[in-house]
Amino acid sequence: MYKSGGENLPVTAEQIFRHMLKRIIKLKLEPGQMISENQIAGEYGVSRSVIRTVFTRLQQLGFIDIYPQRGTYVSKIDLAFIRDLLLLRTAVEKEILYEMFTFLDRDVRQELVKRLEENLSLQDQCRVEPDYFGKFPKLDSEFHKIMIDSVNRYSLVQMLDDIMYHLSRWRNFDVAFDHRIGQLIDEHRAIVKAVKADDLALAQECMAAHLETITGIADRAVARYPNYFINY
Repeated sequence: MYKSGGENLPVTAEQIFRHMLKRIIKLKLEPGQMISENQIAGEYGVSRSVIRTVFTRLQQLGFIDIYPQRGTYVSKIDLAFIRDLLLLRTAVEKEILYEMFTFLDRDVRQELVKRLEENLSLQDQCRVEPDYFGKFPKLDSEFHKIMIDSVNRYSLVQMLDDIMYHLSRWRNFDVAFDHRIGQLIDEHRAIVKAVKADDLALAQECMAAHLETITGIADRAVARYPNYFINY
């Protein structure tokens, strides 16, 4: 049976699917890497039919490509698709900011700012983390969720969960590529500063800048990892 850190990993189709999805998102299975039913079945100690079910689900989500007579590969990162997802994510988060300013009293927003600043103080302790696998990701997620929950829009974000896994993979790559934890914290702080100053337009501008993560690194990323990307 496949083991990690001395612990047995799950062996049902659902559990293996979740674990393989996590491995792909965390780039443990690299974009463009060839995998096979036999290989993965051997790693997890299960039958090929279980892995076939897992592969079907991963293919439906766009995380593996199955080519008859050629093999199965972890899907490459499609930067055109990532750009579209970032645009969608930006639209949602800018709308959340709009609703915060439209439907929340100023006193409520300022209390919200205090919660965000408390989160930021914890983020500051993560500045030396080299990638997106330490304590920072949880704080990053909580930072955005505080604002989302303030206007009861978490169900809207959940509707996008499946496709946003692709953004999670991109985030794992992009943060490690340029060691961007400190930059992300500074961007979060700029958003909070704008909310605190009651400046909706600036808050939305800061949010858009925070979420636009391709332009600055795309050429360098593709040059260094050409096998990771398509459609660029």
